[in-house]
Amino acid sequence: MKLLITGGAGYIGSTIANIALQNHIQVKVIDCLWFNQQIPLIHYSNPNYEFIKGDICDTSLHESLLADVDMVIHCAAVVGDPASKLFPELTQKINYDASIALFNRAVAKQKKGFIFFSTCSNYGVAQGMATEDSDLKPLSLYAETKVHTEQYIIENHQELDYIICRLSTVYGLSPRMRFDLTVNDFTLNAFRKKYLDIFLPESYRPYIHVFDLASTIIQLVLNFDKVKNNVFNLGFNGENYMKIEIADAVQKHIARVKVDILKEGGDLRDYKVDFSKLKSFLDAKNIFTVEKSVAEIVAVLDSKIITDFDNPVYYNTTPFIPA
Repeated sequence: MKLLITGGAGYIGSTIANIALQNHIQVKVIDCLWFNQQIPLIHYSNPNYEFIKGDICDTSLHESLLADVDMVIHCAAVVGDPASKLFPELTQKINYDASIALFNRAVAKQKKGFIFFSTCSNYGVAQGMATEDSDLKPLSLYAETKVHTEQYIIENHQELDYIICRLSTVYGLSPRMRFDLTVNDFTLNAFRKKYLDIFLPESYRPYIHVFDLASTIIQLVLNFDKVKNNVFNLGFNGENYMKIEIADAVQKHIARVKVDILKEGGDLRDYKVDFSKLKSFLDAKNIFTVEKSVAEIVAVLDSKIITDFDNPVYYNTTPFIPA
């Protein structure tokens, strides 16, 4: 089997590539390397790894990208509400236009499957537990583009099997590290400043470690005929957390952290998500919890493996975009 992983040098994509290779799956990666230019070097000498530095928006590349692969894992996107606000035209271009173009080319090339990365942010503010059948109420351009692409794939998939994955908020260590995700951000700020400020502290969201996410994606690939043509909330029951609970987990590993509650803020999302559907198809289990990952990140910070905390490579709102 050979996979095309778009955005395969990114926070999630690089971890998926690692686990795919460990499972003896061939990998072709396309990435424009906005952030960490050296990620492809990790696997460059592996004969089962192929890297193309390119822009997924360049539709002239799609034919060759798909020529010798069986399935597509489409990770490439402008990810997150803040980034989509800063780069609205780019968000539309990558998250919708390029996604639809790649999907249509995969249909024409008669590929085995197309796995699309969407988001649980599509639920916006949800009453009760959000299932895959719950109303979608996107509160940002990021979520809007994901909802629209989902709809297009579902309506036009007759000749191409698909899986739509609505991801929980991701956390944990990755080759292309991010410190603008809630768990990672809280941990870094507590470590550096002994201070956290939180808006809507009792608002919920589901969380998933990037390793658990990538492992689950590979399980979906290996069981594709069993799980195809479904929308899945991707995460694990028991892993919905309030923001204040994440702060509590951080305080267990970093002493004397002050927490202030903000009265105003921009992120209104509040949703708990049910993952029973995924569990009914796959016996997937999470290795990590939020508290375990906080300890993992603190260990890396303590050991000074990462010290350049303000480097823009760690933040999706300040991408390095090659000329």
